[in-house]
Amino acid sequence: MQWSKLKSRVKALICPELRGRIDFHLTSYRESHDGADKVWITVDGKRVFSCKHYPREWAGAEAYYGGLRGEQVTDFLKAREIHGPGDFGNAMRAYLDMPVGEALNSSDPLVRAFALVDRRVGKRTLEKFEISDAEHTLVKAFYDLRRGAAHT
Repeated sequence: MQWSKLKSRVKALICPELRGRIDFHLTSYRESHDGADKVWITVDGKRVFSCKHYPREWAGAEAYYGGLRGEQVTDFLKAREIHGPGDFGNAMRAYLDMPVGEALNSSDPLVRAFALVDRRVGKRTLEKFEISDAEHTLVKAFYDLRRGAAHT
């Protein structure tokens, strides 16, 4: 699915109070030898999250050369909140393909974050949602944003 279609479908699910405040952006560096990408999210025009190709590759190589393999590398990157543009696109696609209740309980923090601002999540569900201090920063940001929008 093309980026514009993916972005439109996810934005259409954002609750009306936040729809105009949250935006998703993608840049491709076509002149780069590997066409590296950068993805970021803004709230009210301020960047709250970003995924870049090179930092993810460097951190993955660091983990690999540090002796980690396969799923251990993925866990290492998740624990440090290092995501690549591909991770972001995969999370968007996964989110669109699952029920919102399942998305709220997903092991992928990006999917959980999208679900938190979903118009199908009601106030009672949001009040029951538990967030820990160790939660991903995007999940915390979207949780706080949604809770603030629910009280206005």
